Amino acid sequence: MTEALSGAPRVAWTRRLSWSRARRERQIDRTIRAIPWVLGALFGAVAVHLLTILALPTLWPSAPYRALAAPLPLGRISILPRPGPDSGGAAFPDPFAVIALCRFDLSKGSARILAQADGVHPFSISMRLTDGTIFYSGNDRDTPSGRFNIRIVTQKQADAEDVSQNSGDEAAPTPGQSGATDDELRLASPNLRGFVVFRVLASREEDYDAARSALATARCATEKPSP
Repeated sequence: MTEALSGAPRVAWTRRLSWSRARRERQIDRTIRAIPWVLGALFGAVAVHLLTILALPTLWPSAPYRALAAPLPLGRISILPRPGPDSGGAAFPDPFAVIALCRFDLSKGSARILAQADGVHPFSISMRLTDGTIFYSGNDRDTPSGRFNIRIVTQKQADAEDVSQNSGDEAAPTPGQSGATDDELRLASPNLRGFVVFRVLASREEDYDAARSALATARCATEKPSP
Protein backbone atom coordinates (compact mmCIF):
# COMPACT_ATOMS: atom_id res chain seq x y z
CA MET A 1 0.00 0.00 0.00
CA THR A 2 2.76 2.39 0.99
CA GLU A 3 4.71 1.37 -2.09
CA ALA A 4 1.71 2.04 -4.29
CA LEU A 5 1.21 5.47 -2.75
CA SER A 6 4.86 6.35 -3.20
CA GLY A 7 4.66 5.36 -6.87
CA ALA A 8 1.69 7.63 -7.56
CA PRO A 9 3.70 10.89 -7.56
CA ARG A 10 6.22 9.32 -9.90
CA VAL A 11 3.46 8.35 -12.32
CA ALA A 12 1.94 11.85 -12.16
CA TRP A 13 5.35 13.45 -12.67
CA THR A 14 6.03 11.13 -15.62
CA ARG A 15 2.70 12.07 -17.17
CA ARG A 16 3.38 15.79 -16.73
CA LEU A 17 6.82 15.30 -18.31
CA SER A 18 5.24 13.48 -21.24
CA TRP A 19 2.64 16.21 -21.72
CA SER A 20 5.32 18.93 -21.53
CA ARG A 21 7.47 17.08 -24.05
CA ALA A 22 4.48 16.61 -26.30
CA ARG A 23 3.64 20.35 -26.17
CA ARG A 24 7.23 21.24 -27.02
CA GLU A 25 7.21 18.83 -29.92
CA ARG A 26 3.93 20.28 -31.20
CA GLN A 27 5.35 23.80 -30.92
CA ILE A 28 8.48 22.72 -32.80
CA ASP A 29 6.32 21.09 -35.48
CA ARG A 30 4.22 24.25 -35.86
CA THR A 31 7.37 26.36 -36.07
CA ILE A 32 8.87 24.10 -38.74
CA ARG A 33 5.61 24.11 -40.72
CA ALA A 34 5.51 27.93 -40.53
CA ILE A 35 9.03 28.40 -41.93
CA PRO A 36 8.03 27.87 -45.62
CA TRP A 37 5.15 30.34 -45.20
CA VAL A 38 7.44 32.97 -43.66
CA LEU A 39 10.05 32.47 -46.38
CA GLY A 40 7.34 32.63 -49.04
CA ALA A 41 5.99 35.89 -47.62
CA LEU A 42 9.48 37.41 -47.51
CA PHE A 43 10.23 36.28 -51.06
CA GLY A 44 6.89 37.68 -52.26
CA ALA A 45 7.55 41.03 -50.59
CA VAL A 46 11.02 41.25 -52.17
CA ALA A 47 9.63 40.24 -55.58
CA VAL A 48 6.86 42.87 -55.41
CA HIS A 49 9.42 45.52 -54.39
CA LEU A 50 11.74 44.67 -57.29
CA LEU A 51 8.90 44.51 -59.81
CA THR A 52 7.63 47.88 -58.64
CA ILE A 53 11.07 49.44 -59.11
CA LEU A 54 11.47 47.88 -62.56
CA ALA A 55 7.97 48.90 -63.62
CA LEU A 56 8.28 52.55 -62.58
CA PRO A 57 10.04 53.65 -65.79
CA THR A 58 7.21 52.10 -67.81
CA LEU A 59 4.33 53.23 -65.61
CA TRP A 60 5.69 56.74 -65.05
CA PRO A 61 8.40 57.38 -67.66
CA SER A 62 10.31 60.65 -67.38
CA ALA A 63 7.36 62.42 -65.77
CA PRO A 64 9.41 65.46 -64.62
CA TYR A 65 10.93 65.97 -68.09
CA ARG A 66 7.53 65.45 -69.66
CA ALA A 67 5.95 68.10 -67.46
CA LEU A 68 8.76 70.58 -68.16
CA ALA A 69 8.69 69.99 -71.93
CA ALA A 70 4.91 70.28 -72.39
CA PRO A 71 4.66 74.12 -72.29
CA LEU A 72 7.77 74.79 -74.38
CA PRO A 73 7.38 76.44 -77.80
CA LEU A 74 8.17 74.31 -80.82
CA GLY A 75 11.72 74.36 -82.14
CA ARG A 76 13.26 76.24 -79.23
CA ILE A 77 15.87 74.80 -76.86
CA SER A 78 15.32 75.57 -73.20
CA ILE A 79 18.16 74.94 -70.73
CA LEU A 80 16.88 73.86 -67.33
CA PRO A 81 18.12 75.80 -64.29
CA ARG A 82 20.73 74.04 -62.25
CA PRO A 83 19.09 72.10 -59.40
CA GLY A 84 19.89 73.11 -55.87
CA PRO A 85 18.38 73.29 -52.41
CA ASP A 86 16.71 76.64 -53.19
CA SER A 87 15.92 76.05 -56.86
CA GLY A 88 12.40 74.76 -56.23
CA GLY A 89 12.64 72.57 -59.31
CA ALA A 90 12.90 68.84 -59.77
CA ALA A 91 15.48 67.42 -57.41
CA PHE A 92 16.34 64.30 -59.37
CA PRO A 93 18.81 65.68 -61.99
CA ASP A 94 22.54 65.36 -61.43
CA PRO A 95 23.81 68.80 -60.26
CA PHE A 96 26.82 68.31 -62.54
CA ALA A 97 24.63 67.73 -65.62
CA VAL A 98 23.46 70.55 -67.88
CA ILE A 99 20.06 69.55 -69.26
CA ALA A 100 18.10 71.19 -72.07
CA LEU A 101 14.75 70.31 -73.63
CA CYS A 102 13.19 70.93 -77.02
CA ARG A 103 9.69 69.98 -78.15
CA PHE A 104 8.83 68.86 -81.71
CA ASP A 105 5.61 68.36 -83.68
CA LEU A 106 6.03 66.43 -86.92
CA SER A 107 2.63 67.54 -88.21
CA LYS A 108 4.33 70.90 -88.82
CA GLY A 109 7.27 69.30 -90.66
CA SER A 110 10.33 67.24 -89.84
CA ALA A 111 12.51 68.21 -86.88
CA ARG A 112 16.22 68.93 -87.35
CA ILE A 113 18.48 68.46 -84.31
CA LEU A 114 22.01 69.86 -84.55
CA ALA A 115 24.64 69.87 -81.82
CA GLN A 116 28.40 69.69 -81.50
CA ALA A 117 30.18 68.16 -78.51
CA ASP A 118 33.31 69.97 -77.39
CA GLY A 119 35.26 66.73 -76.89
CA VAL A 120 35.77 67.45 -73.19
CA HIS A 121 32.33 67.10 -71.65
CA PRO A 122 30.26 63.97 -72.35
CA PHE A 123 27.29 64.93 -74.51
CA SER A 124 24.20 62.79 -74.99
CA ILE A 125 20.83 63.21 -76.69
CA SER A 126 17.62 61.24 -76.27
CA MET A 127 14.45 61.42 -78.36
CA ARG A 128 11.24 60.86 -76.43
CA LEU A 129 7.53 60.63 -77.10
CA THR A 130 5.12 62.90 -75.25
CA ASP A 131 4.70 60.30 -72.49
CA GLY A 132 8.47 60.24 -71.95
CA THR A 133 9.15 56.93 -73.70
CA ILE A 134 12.63 56.96 -75.28
CA PHE A 135 12.75 55.84 -78.91
CA TYR A 136 16.38 56.80 -79.52
CA SER A 137 19.40 57.82 -77.46
CA GLY A 138 23.02 58.38 -78.36
CA ASN A 139 26.16 60.12 -77.18
CA ASP A 140 29.05 61.99 -78.79
CA ARG A 141 31.15 58.82 -79.01
CA ASP A 142 28.61 57.36 -81.42
CA THR A 143 28.76 60.29 -83.85
CA PRO A 144 31.37 61.52 -86.35
CA SER A 145 33.64 63.98 -84.54
CA GLY A 146 31.05 64.44 -81.81
CA ARG A 147 28.58 66.10 -84.20
CA PHE A 148 24.86 65.40 -83.98
CA ASN A 149 22.88 65.87 -87.18
CA ILE A 150 19.53 64.20 -86.61
CA ARG A 151 16.32 64.57 -88.58
CA ILE A 152 13.12 63.24 -87.05
CA VAL A 153 10.35 62.27 -89.45
CA THR A 154 7.17 60.22 -89.42
CA GLN A 155 7.20 56.69 -90.79
CA LYS A 156 5.04 57.89 -93.69
CA GLN A 157 7.57 60.60 -94.55
CA ALA A 158 10.43 58.10 -94.32
CA ASP A 159 8.65 55.67 -96.64
CA ALA A 160 7.90 58.43 -99.15
CA GLU A 161 11.54 59.55 -99.12
CA ASP A 162 12.74 55.99 -99.66
CA VAL A 163 10.40 55.54 -102.63
CA SER A 164 11.54 58.86 -104.08
CA GLN A 165 15.21 57.94 -103.71
CA ASN A 166 14.72 54.51 -105.22
CA SER A 167 12.90 56.00 -108.20
CA GLY A 168 15.65 58.57 -108.70
CA ASP A 169 13.11 61.38 -108.51
CA GLU A 170 14.09 63.01 -105.23
CA ALA A 171 12.90 66.58 -105.01
CA ALA A 172 15.34 69.36 -104.29
CA PRO A 173 15.22 70.80 -100.77
CA THR A 174 12.77 73.65 -100.37
CA PRO A 175 13.68 76.87 -98.54
CA GLY A 176 13.88 76.16 -94.83
CA GLN A 177 14.58 72.48 -95.44
CA SER A 178 18.13 71.17 -95.24
CA GLY A 179 19.27 68.55 -97.68
CA ALA A 180 20.55 65.20 -96.44
CA THR A 181 24.25 65.01 -95.72
CA ASP A 182 26.59 62.10 -95.15
CA ASP A 183 26.47 62.46 -91.38
CA GLU A 184 22.68 62.82 -91.14
CA LEU A 185 20.82 60.32 -88.99
CA ARG A 186 17.17 60.00 -89.95
CA LEU A 187 14.83 58.76 -87.24
CA ALA A 188 11.24 57.68 -87.75
CA SER A 189 9.19 58.64 -84.71
CA PRO A 190 6.28 56.37 -83.72
CA ASN A 191 4.20 59.47 -82.87
CA LEU A 192 3.86 62.96 -84.27
CA ARG A 193 4.81 64.75 -81.07
CA GLY A 194 7.61 64.40 -78.58
CA PHE A 195 10.61 66.14 -77.14
CA VAL A 196 14.41 65.97 -77.12
CA VAL A 197 16.60 65.88 -74.01
CA PHE A 198 20.15 67.25 -74.32
CA ARG A 199 22.53 66.34 -71.51
CA VAL A 200 26.10 67.60 -71.03
CA LEU A 201 28.09 66.40 -68.03
CA ALA A 202 30.54 68.56 -66.09
CA SER A 203 33.41 66.74 -64.41
CA ARG A 204 33.89 69.29 -61.62
CA GLU A 205 31.95 71.98 -59.79
CA GLU A 206 33.84 74.81 -61.46
CA ASP A 207 33.41 73.16 -64.88
CA TYR A 208 29.63 73.61 -65.00
CA ASP A 209 29.64 76.84 -67.02
CA ALA A 210 32.01 75.36 -69.59
CA ALA A 211 29.73 72.35 -69.96
CA ARG A 212 26.76 74.67 -70.38
CA SER A 213 28.51 76.50 -73.20
CA ALA A 214 28.58 73.24 -75.18
CA LEU A 215 24.84 73.74 -75.69
CA ALA A 216 25.27 77.26 -77.08
CA THR A 217 25.40 76.09 -80.69
CA ALA A 218 22.73 73.38 -80.40
CA ARG A 219 19.71 73.78 -82.67
CA CYS A 220 16.24 72.26 -82.73
CA ALA A 221 14.29 73.48 -85.74
CA THR A 222 11.13 72.54 -87.61
CA GLU A 223 11.70 72.06 -91.32
CA LYS A 224 9.06 72.66 -93.95
CA PRO A 225 7.65 69.46 -95.46
CA SER A 226 8.56 68.63 -99.02
CA PRO A 227 5.87 69.52 -101.58
